[in-house]
Amino acid sequence: MISHKSLSRRHFLAGSTAVAGMAALGPSWAGDALADTAEASSGSDRWEVLRRLTGDRLVRPGDVGYEKAALPNNLHFRDVRPQGVAYCSTPQMVADVLNWARDEDIPFAIRGGGHSYSGYSLSHDLVIDMREMRAISHDATTGQVRVEAGALNGQLYSALNKAGRMITHGRCPSVGAAGYLLGGGIGFNMRRLGMASDALKNSEIVTADGKLRRLSADENADLFWATRGGAGGNYGVSTAFTLNTVPMDERLTVFRVVWREKTLEVARALFAAVDAAPVELGTRIALGGVTPQLGARGRQVPVTLLGQYAGSREELLEILAPVVAIASPEFIDVQEKTYWSGQTFLSEPGEPAFFRERSSFITTPADADHLGEAFEKLQHWSGTGAEGNYFFFQTGGRINELAPEDTAFVHRDSRFLSVVGISWSEDDLALPERLRAARDWQDDFYGFMSARGGKGAFQNFPDASLVDWRERYYGANLDKLMQVKAKYDPNNLFRHGQSL
Repeated sequence: MISHKSLSRRHFLAGSTAVAGMAALGPSWAGDALADTAEASSGSDRWEVLRRLTGDRLVRPGDVGYEKAALPNNLHFRDVRPQGVAYCSTPQMVADVLNWARDEDIPFAIRGGGHSYSGYSLSHDLVIDMREMRAISHDATTGQVRVEAGALNGQLYSALNKAGRMITHGRCPSVGAAGYLLGGGIGFNMRRLGMASDALKNSEIVTADGKLRRLSADENADLFWATRGGAGGNYGVSTAFTLNTVPMDERLTVFRVVWREKTLEVARALFAAVDAAPVELGTRIALGGVTPQLGARGRQVPVTLLGQYAGSREELLEILAPVVAIASPEFIDVQEKTYWSGQTFLSEPGEPAFFRERSSFITTPADADHLGEAFEKLQHWSGTGAEGNYFFFQTGGRINELAPEDTAFVHRDSRFLSVVGISWSEDDLALPERLRAARDWQDDFYGFMSARGGKGAFQNFPDASLVDWRERYYGANLDKLMQVKAKYDPNNLFRHGQSL
């Protein structure tokens, strides 16, 4: 059992056991840390105090490794240059850094994988980086996996592969497991297993008062509820998660299919086919990407289907037969694989890039009028030299078996999560009018999505342009989330552009 005692810097420096622990980090670390209070009061550089508190795991401008440490996944925010990146390796170190930031009144961001769409895992001041806390362990008796908050998805996939287990997970191996879980977590398994956060058995978090708290249905239950879909950076720094897992599939069919003929008719049939399919099917349907060159040639908007089916190749092709009868695919790749080799087929590298995405949930099937207007808008893309697209993650199934109030993830009545995205290149930065045109096109498209039944927005895809983001992310759960925030972070230590 984890004690709820304070992990404050003052307590840490006072205990003899803690001093022994510091000494294990290096011969001079404990002595340096014990001298911090006196040095701080004498007016020495506060960043040097933090450097010693972190055991010299602070990276600042000019240090070796700073450029890599400062690089965000969304390059739109690459000019946000932190004054320091503190790599934390223990919950105690997290508490020390938090106390320093609070005492010095230094704003900070918390970073796992650094994939925040709106740059909320980056700060002009301090970044608390969790990636040195990446231990993963599997309990063969319970089937549960414990994941430290700094682990990346790819590391978790490797551990689950060795254990012969699976969960709902994403496609991008460089995404941080913590941020993914805290916002809900989508993936090709979600229709049959639920959201990733639905599998949480317990977790651990350092809150604003410097306490390491264990969260479960029986312990700090209100905060446990909030962290199952309430998004990161609101209540504390999560340090570990324990999830229920299930045995991995012995056989999995993975596929990528592209149509370029009769694509509007194909799209209509495709949505109907996957919507009627069993929960063993997980899909992502993309309309686009559309480039200016494509539009200029008058070519049809392509339709791309990507996903997995927990069954045979023949069964999958039977599901898709009504769609293939309308038009033969230009490209089709359907393979039966073992589960984790299938995930390699489906993976997305997630390399740093310039992008912006806007999301909403669809609670009814995409009708003919909806798709017709969407194709028209896609055909007239005139934005950046890269692309614009409209894509759909298939939801429903087990996700919708829980009530909206059962966890903080409130979106329990959808059929698809829709996203309109744009991306651009370095060359586009010299053409601001082109970027404005792309954003205007995207914003107009997003208005169209909302008018055609789009509901809410996905908190794991933070959208800084939303005015009513609280209601869109959290809906009817917002009031309860605000109560949890007031209880555990009354002075709003944890804050960013869209924090509660």
